[in-house]
Amino acid sequence: MWLHEARGNETGWNAWLPDLPGFATHADTEAAVLNRLPTKAEEHIRWLRAHDLPEAQATRPESFSVAERVTGDEIIFSGDRGPATDREFSLALRLLECSRSDLLAVLARMPEAALDWDPPYRDFAGWATWRTIRQILAHISNTETHYYLAAIGCIPDMPPAEPDADWRRHLPAHRLAAIDFLEEVRLSDDRARLRDVVDDQWSVRKVLRRLVRHELLHLKSITRIGREFEQRRV
Repeated sequence: MWLHEARGNETGWNAWLPDLPGFATHADTEAAVLNRLPTKAEEHIRWLRAHDLPEAQATRPESFSVAERVTGDEIIFSGDRGPATDREFSLALRLLECSRSDLLAVLARMPEAALDWDPPYRDFAGWATWRTIRQILAHISNTETHYYLAAIGCIPDMPPAEPDADWRRHLPAHRLAAIDFLEEVRLSDDRARLRDVVDDQWSVRKVLRRLVRHELLHLKSITRIGREFEQRRV
C-alpha cells in the first residue's frame, strides 16, 4: 500500500492500493486507516465486480505491506512518475464510466428539492465551498477540468460551473472535455507530464488515480445526503 499523511488543507491518513484501481480510504490516524483498510478494500472489490471490471476477480489480501510513505498536501508517489500505459488510460476511462453511471442513477431517483438541501453536518472542511448536492456536482465538474487536468497542461475552453448551475449541462460537458484531453495525452509523446505546480507535483498517473477516486468519494456523500433528506421528509 501507499500511505499518505495529509498536512495542509486536509489532515489525517490516506491509504492507497495501487493494484486496486480507483481505491483509497481515509481516517484520522494511521492506526485507524490501517484498521479500516481490509473492509473498505472488500467494498471496492464488490463495486468492481458489480460493474464487471477487469479487476473484478480481485480478492482482498490477507495482509498489507507499506511500500511507500509520503507526507504533505498535494503529494505524489514514486509510482506516479512514470508514463501512463494504454491499459492505465483505458481502465481509468472505464472506471469513470462506471462511477458516472452510478452517479446519474442516484440523481435520477432524487427529488429536485434534495439538490439544494443544506445538510446539518459539522465535519465539512472549512475550506470546502460545497455543501449541497448541487454544489458538490459543480465541484466534481470543476475539479476534473480546472484542477486535476489543468495541472498537467489542460486549458479548459469553458468557464468553471457555477455552484447553482444545472448539473445536466455541466457534468457531461466537463466530462467530455476531460476525456478528449486524456485521449490527446494518450496519443502524445509525453504520457508522464511530470510537472511542478506551485509547491505540488503532478503527473498523468496521479491525475488518473485522483479522477476516479474523487467521483467515487463524492458519490458516497451525495448518496448519504439524499438518503438523509428522504428520512427527514418521512
